[in-house]
Amino acid sequence: MSNEIPEKVKVSLRSIGLTDYEISIYLTLISKGPMDARELSEASGVPYSRIYNILTQLEKDKLFIIKEEESRPSRYFAKSPDEALIIAKKQYSDSFNEHSSKIIHTLSPIYQSHDTPIKIALYIHRGRDVCINKALSLINLAKTSIYLVSTKYEFLEVFYDDIKKARARGVTDLRLLVEAEALEDKKFQPLIEKYGSLCEIRWRDQIFGSAVIIDEGEDAFIVLSESFFPKKMSYFGVLTDHVAFGPASLYYFDYLYKTAKEANID
Repeated sequence: MSNEIPEKVKVSLRSIGLTDYEISIYLTLISKGPMDARELSEASGVPYSRIYNILTQLEKDKLFIIKEEESRPSRYFAKSPDEALIIAKKQYSDSFNEHSSKIIHTLSPIYQSHDTPIKIALYIHRGRDVCINKALSLINLAKTSIYLVSTKYEFLEVFYDDIKKARARGVTDLRLLVEAEALEDKKFQPLIEKYGSLCEIRWRDQIFGSAVIIDEGEDAFIVLSESFFPKKMSYFGVLTDHVAFGPASLYYFDYLYKTAKEANID
């Protein structure tokens, strides 16, 4: 039948919802061309007593094959793999959206009624270099956007080259939020001017710590400096694997950014 088809392809077909019999029929048609039901049964090894039910599934429900009505007996054709997979992907997406909506609307009120504590993993990064390296790793992962909040000159100085590389590779949504007093600091001014060629800059009072948020809240890292803790603790970075951490960080950044003032870089 289709012994020349690698097993990994069959595994992939199973993973998108085809049964072993359906896979045998589809791969037989791919390998040998159009056949009628009896020929397919013999070539694929699918029992003739089952063949019509499986052909109906593949034709009408999963849309992997086409039935030629004009011929007698009817012949079946495999759709091209790219066409079949486009259809399968759309069916899966539509089905997933429909079922997930039902699940969320039905189960969420029940779940919330118990006020169940959520267990999450909270990761703490201590020390200047550790925090900087973690922030840089996020910057280098960014695909569409990088939002920075920083009250620390040294952070912005270290981040600059990687932000520039991110811009060069196509990350164009770049925003920087700094504390008001940074714009008055002579040490900050040349660095802020350099950033002005890469990203939009705004300033405001009452910024606490630093943050890197990438790709519309896909991931985030927040760093509190030594001013929040005894000096011996130095820098203190926080992240979590909870799905809401990135979006929540983005939501707070948006609030701060929209209420901040544009920096006029000469």
